[in-house]
Amino acid sequence: MQNIELKGEERKIFKKKTQSIRDEGNVPASIYGLNGNFSITLNKKVFVKTFKEAKYTGVIKIDIEGKEHNVLVQEIQKHPVTDEILNVSFHEISLTQKVKAEVPFEFVGEAPAVKTYQGVVLENLHEIEVECLPTHIPKNIEIDISNLNEIGDNVLLKDIKLPHGVEFTAEEEEDLETAIVTIAPPAAEEVEETEEEVSPEDVEVINEKPEVNEEGGEGSTEPNSKNKEKSE
Repeated sequence: MQNIELKGEERKIFKKKTQSIRDEGNVPASIYGLNGNFSITLNKKVFVKTFKEAKYTGVIKIDIEGKEHNVLVQEIQKHPVTDEILNVSFHEISLTQKVKAEVPFEFVGEAPAVKTYQGVVLENLHEIEVECLPTHIPKNIEIDISNLNEIGDNVLLKDIKLPHGVEFTAEEEEDLETAIVTIAPPAAEEVEETEEEVSPEDVEVINEKPEVNEEGGEGSTEPNSKNKEKSE
């Protein structure tokens, strides 16, 4: 990927006063890495346009008062409500030394199993860590799913053909059997239970009133003789 150029200025305003930088249409930023840590200011519109092209994998050449710094965007802090860019962190790198970078997957094609068996495409991974020279970091890695014909078919990490000069990191090499994408069976349809018709004969009466006998026994509405004597 070609270098992308950006101009910045050394920042002399810090902490709570940085809001004044944003109010002027700029973005406070910091650079960490080869030449120590220092703070800069960038034009917001120019940075947003630059980031759309570079993302997190493109090398950006920042010119600060005539001195060039090759960097990668490390982090963008945004306001949780307004989504305003609050701060940008850059990692300064050497173009001749390998770096580690997270590269996103791009899924292309259509899986025949989806149409034939109503299978579901499960994207288990969305990015992978690679190691290479900064100028060799790919923008993304394409995953072709057009060969997934059956339920259970998948694409594993070991199936990926990385671009020239790009390698998996040691941690990722240990998990080459990990499935990036899998075709899962369709979701089970919910079976609605039908209520059985119940006849009156099948209903058990729990609080049924007992019949009254002539002798005033159990269930009789007339008091027995002992009760009469006590009442008298």
